[in-house]
Amino acid sequence: MDESIAVARARKLLRDVGVTTVPVDVEALALSLGFHVSRQELPDDEAGCTLKRRSKIHIWVNQNDSPLRQRFTILHEIAHHVLELPSRHGEKVPADELERFSGRHPEEILCDIFAAECLVPWEVIQPLAEEKEFTLENLAELAEQFQASRSCVASRFAQASGAHLAFVVAEEGIVKYSIASKALKEARLWITRGIPLPKSSAAAKAFKSGFSGLHEADSEAQDWSNSDDARRFACYEQATYHAPTKQTHSILIFEELEQRPISSSYRCVQDDRDDLLEEIDGYPGWSKPRY
Repeated sequence: MDESIAVARARKLLRDVGVTTVPVDVEALALSLGFHVSRQELPDDEAGCTLKRRSKIHIWVNQNDSPLRQRFTILHEIAHHVLELPSRHGEKVPADELERFSGRHPEEILCDIFAAECLVPWEVIQPLAEEKEFTLENLAELAEQFQASRSCVASRFAQASGAHLAFVVAEEGIVKYSIASKALKEARLWITRGIPLPKSSAAAKAFKSGFSGLHEADSEAQDWSNSDDARRFACYEQATYHAPTKQTHSILIFEELEQRPISSSYRCVQDDRDDLLEEIDGYPGWSKPRY
């Protein structure tokens, strides 16, 4: 099981059920698969759980969570069933697990990927990514339209856009997740996971300050990528910081400074999963942290 399979199965489910508009009716989707969803008074550290009672499968979600978190939790639990992946967190979904990368099992991350793909259908986000600019303001509007987290929409937007864009998430100052647009990949500009945030980046400044809010920075693309072709680009960044998870979210817009052939060789350590979804042109995000 890999990311491309998780995405493909999510898209098949949406097609089979006939989903063509957003926000996706998550509870109707669950019911079509035989799940009964209910909101319960659960401990603060529990996002939800799946249990079987009287031959019926129930998904319980924490009624105190935000509506976005509840929607994501439901789809995460459905993913275990559709992908046939055993739960690695036991019967209960820890509240702080859906929003992080560090220390998580691959199976749980794949379920997050499935959930995000369902929340932001490719057929809907693709034309919007061509119409709108990649800004935090526009992403906030789209998040409202899809009823999905801004980070979830941002990763899908970047993948769907024809411009030179990237969305990057770091935890405690280390890049954990990056998704580049097809145009950026074709320009051979890669952002490697596991690297520290560039010192001059808006994300690094946001993390150092420890405060949320909008942070902006102009930089050279080489600050983010060690590809030889990065020197042909400048970069504009908008970043936000979420203190409870120590996460920064960066949207990167690259501008080509000069037109010249792309080099046939480049010094770049490419993440071994960067191209897994190239064939189907999609890559989801994850759930929004609960504030």
